Amino acid sequence: MWTSKPKARLSILTLGITTSFFFATPLAATEEAWDLLYSVRVEEVVNGDEWRAEKTFPDELAAARDDFEIEGYLVPIIAQAEMTILILSEYPADCPFCGGGGYGPGLEVHMRDPLPDMPEFSPLRVRGTLEFIDDPETFQAYVLKDAVQLESTGGREHLLFGDRLLPHE
Repeated sequence: MWTSKPKARLSILTLGITTSFFFATPLAATEEAWDLLYSVRVEEVVNGDEWRAEKTFPDELAAARDDFEIEGYLVPIIAQAEMTILILSEYPADCPFCGGGGYGPGLEVHMRDPLPDMPEFSPLRVRGTLEFIDDPETFQAYVLKDAVQLESTGGREHLLFGDRLLPHE
């Protein structure tokens, strides 16, 4: 069961890179949106040969789902000139396809209009309708549908350097 945001889960090694790089990480009001996503409880239940994922969605997330706005980093699902379905991650090191085991939740996003080709881990701010997935056969708990791209907040930035998050002025 995952219930809360791990405090020390950032690692550039998750990306499979052994040299030191940094990425700018916007941390503004959108951090609250990620906290809401982390608040979903998913419990794995095994009863004999049966398995299921039981999900609990907090009231605060349910109240925000009709006009859900979030900023994160683009993780393309497939390489294509225009993207309509993608994954959004809170930090570049959270890429679910990079082989690390310590990543946080990714948000599947279905765009209303295709996005132009963008580099992987480009900052992206979107707004759409958050749909809950209460299917007991998957850990996936939500998907953002009918999303539109918004202008980035340009809020406070941090640098991800190795496994440390440093303020960037």
